[in-house]
Amino acid sequence: MPSLTQWLWLMILLILLAQPWRTMMVASDGDPCLHWRVGEYMLETRHIIRADVFSHTRYGQPIVTKEWLSELIFALAGRRAGLYGLVVVATLLIATTFAMLHRQLLRETGNHVVAIFVVLLAVWAAWTHWLARPHAFSFLLAALWCDALRRFERDASGRRLGVVLGVLTVLWVNLHSGYLAGFITLGVYWLGTAIELIRGRSDRNRWLAAQQKLRVLTGVVVLCALVSLLNPNGYRLHLLNFQFLRSDYLANWLAEYASSNFHEIDSRGFLVWLAFTFLTLALVRPRLSPTNGLMLIVWTYLALYTRRNIPLLAIFVSPILATALADASPAWVRRLSDRLGETDEVARGGLLVGMAAVVAIALWPRPTEMPAMKWPLDAVKYIQQHPDQFQGNMFNQYIWGGYLLHALPEHRVFVDGRTDFYGESLIRQYDDTSALRTNWMQALDEYHVSWTLLPTEHRLNLALALLPNWQCVYTNEVATIFRKQP
Repeated sequence: MPSLTQWLWLMILLILLAQPWRTMMVASDGDPCLHWRVGEYMLETRHIIRADVFSHTRYGQPIVTKEWLSELIFALAGRRAGLYGLVVVATLLIATTFAMLHRQLLRETGNHVVAIFVVLLAVWAAWTHWLARPHAFSFLLAALWCDALRRFERDASGRRLGVVLGVLTVLWVNLHSGYLAGFITLGVYWLGTAIELIRGRSDRNRWLAAQQKLRVLTGVVVLCALVSLLNPNGYRLHLLNFQFLRSDYLANWLAEYASSNFHEIDSRGFLVWLAFTFLTLALVRPRLSPTNGLMLIVWTYLALYTRRNIPLLAIFVSPILATALADASPAWVRRLSDRLGETDEVARGGLLVGMAAVVAIALWPRPTEMPAMKWPLDAVKYIQQHPDQFQGNMFNQYIWGGYLLHALPEHRVFVDGRTDFYGESLIRQYDDTSALRTNWMQALDEYHVSWTLLPTEHRLNLALALLPNWQCVYTNEVATIFRKQP
């Protein structure tokens, strides 16, 4: 029989491969298709993309390739199995992340009941971000990063910490811009150790231990900062990320950077996580080290500030909550944990689980398509069937941009999900036009837009219908196309 960790990994894998999860992972926004298309371009040209070739608004402009390695992986999977291939890559990453988190909790607490309970709570809090996008790599790397730091807290092995975090940093800066989460966590550990150093002045042994830890962490910070430059863009990668984070307009404009709306059903897992955290602190009253206290405060704040950070909160804070719960577990929980432990010790189901996963991936019904009720599939077919009518520049819905890169590679988009590349100025122009502000015609004239592809309910369609030189050439319940007359 498989162990609990193997069961958890297999269950997550099977759930995400099935419908409706499979479709949700690729169709929640246009970014999966966007990254697939960028990766496919790099495979075709055999070099890392350096300048934009996908939009007419920023064509030829230098581009910082933040996720080139993950885009190549997604493109290889897409070549093999289409959208289903993207799902398989993301599913393997997500299932492995939470299986590893479960093993970490079990190793630190020795309590099977607490470990499975906390990891299932983390799964519930994070599930809304289970998408076939490069940030799935950040989940796995965050789990490995957290485990390395907590091992260092226990055994103070600075050499192993430096090697592990150095390797993870090189991978992370080439896979996804979420590497900043690793540096934030490393900074929290450094600050927590500095507080321990100050508090331990009266105890020489404690002070010397904290001083040694602080010296190691300082060296690791410097090491990670240096090896983070081992990416195709060098320091420009960091500059781009900081410029984006400094833009309040862009951060507020993107929905995934907004705070959670606790009236929505999707936020209930996060709400339960917060309630459980507060109850643990109030009832168990664990004695937290300065580092653990800071980790709890910093990541809870970041998750409340932007919903994008909720999975990272669950990954980084789960060991703290699990340790507190295990220390306060009643006798019946420990007895149940011992029984589960006896079963887990004799579990030898790794081969069985691996075979089941291979069979599921290979034989599972694969049809994975963008839903026609949400995406302009029929409108795209019309454009492909009448190429002579669509020779000029397009103005498109933002969320459709990534999908259109893949579906209409012969046409350049106005905008897509690469918000940090387009910059605040162009996004403001796009938003002014979409919202029909007083200068709404400026972007259409400046970028010589000759046709639009927008949701049928979009207000811009109403305005264009009133202009004598614009004509509706296609419409259905999902998308409408207007074309400017010569």
